[in-house]
Amino acid sequence: MADFRRWIYALALVALLAGFTVPVSAQQNAPLECIANAGVPPTVRYEGWTELVGDITLNCTGGVPTPAGQVVQPVNVTVTINTYLTSRLLSGGTWTEALLIIDEPHSASNPTRPILNCGNTGAPDSGPSGANVCAIVSDGNPGDTYNGIQNAYNGGTCNGSSSTSVPPSANSYSCGHPNVFQGRLGTPAVAGQLNAVSWLGVPLDPPGTTTSRTIRITNIRADAHDAGGGAPAPGNFSLSSIQATISINGNTSLSINNPQQYVAFVGPGLSGGITQTNFSFLQCVGESASNTAQVNGKVPTFTFTEGFGSSWKAKNIAHILNTTTSGYTGNGTVTAAASYWSYDGFSGGGTVNYPKDLNQNVPGAIYNTESGFMYPPPTGATLDSGAIDPTPNNPPFGLGTVLVVPPGNATPLVNSTGIANAGIADQGTRLELQVTNIPAGANVKVPEAIYLQNGVGNSGIAMLVNTQPDGSGAYSPVYTGSSAATAVSTYIALPSTGMIVYEVIFADPFSVESLTIPTVVIYTPNLNLNQPNPTTIATATGGFAPFRSTSDAHTPSATLPIPRFVTGSLGGGNYFDINRCACNLLFPFVSNQGGYDTGIAIANTSLDNLGAGGASLAASQFGGVQFWYYGTLANGGQAPPTQCTNVASPGTCPTPNATLVECDRTDPRGSDPDLRIEHQRWLDR
Repeated sequence: MADFRRWIYALALVALLAGFTVPVSAQQNAPLECIANAGVPPTVRYEGWTELVGDITLNCTGGVPTPAGQVVQPVNVTVTINTYLTSRLLSGGTWTEALLIIDEPHSASNPTRPILNCGNTGAPDSGPSGANVCAIVSDGNPGDTYNGIQNAYNGGTCNGSSSTSVPPSANSYSCGHPNVFQGRLGTPAVAGQLNAVSWLGVPLDPPGTTTSRTIRITNIRADAHDAGGGAPAPGNFSLSSIQATISINGNTSLSINNPQQYVAFVGPGLSGGITQTNFSFLQCVGESASNTAQVNGKVPTFTFTEGFGSSWKAKNIAHILNTTTSGYTGNGTVTAAASYWSYDGFSGGGTVNYPKDLNQNVPGAIYNTESGFMYPPPTGATLDSGAIDPTPNNPPFGLGTVLVVPPGNATPLVNSTGIANAGIADQGTRLELQVTNIPAGANVKVPEAIYLQNGVGNSGIAMLVNTQPDGSGAYSPVYTGSSAATAVSTYIALPSTGMIVYEVIFADPFSVESLTIPTVVIYTPNLNLNQPNPTTIATATGGFAPFRSTSDAHTPSATLPIPRFVTGSLGGGNYFDINRCACNLLFPFVSNQGGYDTGIAIANTSLDNLGAGGASLAASQFGGVQFWYYGTLANGGQAPPTQCTNVASPGTCPTPNATLVECDRTDPRGSDPDLRIEHQRWLDR
């Protein structure tokens, strides 16, 4: 009886343990599930139409891997955002620069795995679904499905032929293992939808229990200006956001956790305005064109300040590095114990190089440039002339610690729909200053380069560039040398439009920087023409460039510049003016009646002895003093004609002439009219 009871207990224990045991088949058939993540969303500029938002990643586990020799089942992937999606259009008004990358090739996770895009050599997209749809045949190992190997099946050479056999024969459409796919504008249901991008027919192989799967979506640009419904108010502690929703549909059952993600927060990218004015310029005292400091007091200045540390960016990482490769030398230097590159002119001097673009081809690396993920070939990319990896390290110092070295069969992004131009910006951040209503006869000079300042030293540099009226156009610096010291000390006159643009070619993403533009006012007095005009007041405004205010600025485009911004709104106040050299004195009662004669003494005191050793502190001036009279009762109120004194030399006392001299004309002695006194006014009752 006791033995029977022991068997009862044993059987109960077995039954209990069986309840906690998951069959092996159930483990292998766990459902395919992906968890969406946007990492740390970046702050983007409220003023920007084409802001690069953060990458979206999906970490996928479970499911049943595709058996060897079978075609991996395709899915459609769509991302929608809560504003206009403005990634560059690359071909046919449909294909965009937005990319979907699977299993992190050429990254710290897979440093030796090559990048291979759908439609490239060895991964043809010539199947029945058309461009940018590729098929993959599994070898039974889900870790190999996206290994970037060309002609992966049967060791043959893909020629793009469409084979219906499974497994396919050599040279067939589905014999490559691509891991990069190009997006198209819109959704599967609504082609051209302006807030969405889709990838159709992407092979999605469940990773099973032996590995995991990572899907990265990058190069999505967004209209940040319209995302939050208005500019962030000063002192407002909440930022607007850009949100993305990801959906996947296909034959494979798939659930996505957290499908909606914050991919960016929107903040003001720029502040500042007029920081110094000058309303004390004298019409008769010239401001020399050879001077870079004002003769008559303060230099009017306009200051731009970043709204946040990474608001200003160079075009490409090549501008930040300092390689020894010809054509790719940038402007950075690495200092001891620093975690990032510093400007090589931090303490003065420095360079102003504008190298060819380097590849920004490490998934997940944050380059802090206006360009996104880009891997153009040596030829074929219309927006870029370079096609080598950063040297000696890729990713460069400060962007990662695990070096990635692609095998010899790695190829840049190439296909028939313009993928070679994916991620490439047209220029670095540009800042525009517009000085309007400049008095006739005057002009303004500005430096050909300006150091960025972060309160510690020269944290970067911006170059004065020639541009189109909207601030766009290829990089065309006014200064064509390589010495920053020369460029920042060389001044050039403002063009007739009154607009100047500086392009940032080095900036520190980890400090808030300022750029101050000194605008040196220059003129030669021409009093005969009443110039410079003393009746106008110059004004100044500024902002980002290129700028657009038209309705197409926030829609995807193949031709509009990237980046692009709203029209600038900084400043807008009075900047400087020109004052007449006049001193008007009123004598309410002057008489020449017997016993009541009035005496007036006039002296030219522009030659003083107030300086060191008796030297004059004032500029020597020549000119006459003009008299106007009121009438008297004796002559019926008729005023005598105006009179002018002799020309007064510095340190002398002139007397009125018997004959009228026109004081508003050039000095009759032939002296420099720049140094004339305008006139004084004497009134007689």
